[in-house]
Amino acid sequence: MLPASYVVGLTEGEGCFLVCLRKDNRIDLRFFITQAIGNKDLLEIVREYFGVGSVYQKKSAKNGRLPAYVFEVTKRDDIFNIIIPFFKKHKLLGIKAKSFKSFCEISEIVKGRQDVRKLTLEELRFVSELKLGMNKHYGSLSAEKPLA
Repeated sequence: MLPASYVVGLTEGEGCFLVCLRKDNRIDLRFFITQAIGNKDLLEIVREYFGVGSVYQKKSAKNGRLPAYVFEVTKRDDIFNIIIPFFKKHKLLGIKAKSFKSFCEISEIVKGRQDVRKLTLEELRFVSELKLGMNKHYGSLSAEKPLA
C-alpha cells in the first residue's frame, strides 16, 4: 500500500483538480493523475489505494507528447466522500494547494446541482472566476507557454 504522502507528492507533480462548465450546461468535477505509459501499474496502485476511479490510456499522443495513462475520478460521490476528504487530511504543500482550495469552494457551491442553470448568476460568475485561476503555474516561467 502506498503512503498518503506519496499520493500527495504524485498529485503535486502530475495531478489535476478540474472543473468543467460544459456547453450542455452540465458541471463536471474531475480529479486525475497522468503518468507515462510505463507507469500504468503505479496508477493502478493509486486506484486501489482510493478504491474508486479508473485507469485508462489517453487516446493519442498530441503535439509531440508521449502516450500516457490516466487515473481519473469523476463520480461526484467519490469526489465529495473520498478525494476531497483525503486532500483535506493530507495537505498539498505546493502550488497545487491553490487549485485544490478553489476546487473545494466550487464543489460546495455546485453540490447537488449538476446543471449550471441551477446556479444563480452570481454563483455562476463566482464559479467561473475561481475556475479561471485553477491549474495555473502561479508564476512559473512556462505558465503561459506550457510547452516551453
